[in-house]
Amino acid sequence: MGRSENTVKTYSGVLQSFLDWLYSNGKSTKDLNKENVQAYVTYLETEQRSLSTIKKVFNTINTFAKSINRIEITQDVNITRQNKINQVLPEYLSKVEIEELLQKIEIDSNKRNTAIVYTLLKTGIRVSELCYLNKEDISINNKNQTGQMVVRKKRDNNERTIPLPKSLVYHLVEYLKSRDDKEEALFLSNYQKRISVRTVQHMLQHYGVHPHKLRHTFCYELLQNGLDISIVAQLAGHSDINITKQYLKCIENKQFDEDGQKYA
Repeated sequence: MGRSENTVKTYSGVLQSFLDWLYSNGKSTKDLNKENVQAYVTYLETEQRSLSTIKKVFNTINTFAKSINRIEITQDVNITRQNKINQVLPEYLSKVEIEELLQKIEIDSNKRNTAIVYTLLKTGIRVSELCYLNKEDISINNKNQTGQMVVRKKRDNNERTIPLPKSLVYHLVEYLKSRDDKEEALFLSNYQKRISVRTVQHMLQHYGVHPHKLRHTFCYELLQNGLDISIVAQLAGHSDINITKQYLKCIENKQFDEDGQKYA
């Protein structure tokens, strides 16, 4: 007890991020074990978080484990593999895979699911950020059918603005036209409540895609098209530009075929 308000806020934010990660991978608090704590630490490493940040996250989870008498879930977790993960590159969808995904959602004709997939693919936002969006966070220019989205982190005042392409605006408008409720949330569950991370994750599994892959695709395509890396980092909400630099490695790798020859 006696912790400062900022300490409590940070502690809560770290735990919520861990839970969001669990939910986004189809798990829940029932799956709290050493393997999942290790997997989360490894995920943070692949996101190229600094070792000091990873240690702070681990210490918070360790404190939580002690408070619920589950200290075994953090025992022998390895947090010193920082130099072994440089070869791990983010997976993204190829142009063919993107077309196949969009064809699947078109066949289903579910306006909400279509709008969600387009939002994740065309803005690169995290699933937790998508679930937190309100209708008022979207502004649309009816003249040219483009718009922008204000993305806020649930636990702090940080926000960023992302431009919306015509294809996304079209599906957002179509989805919103289909609603006759007064809920403030942009995306609702089938029970007319704000959609959850687990619901989005389950829906995407139906289409055979993971939300992280859509986010990676967004970042990769922007850099592939020549957008400045600092702008991509800002749009993606990366706290460390080194995270964004991973996608440059993807582009470099793609320039060579299996024989080490450059593509024409």
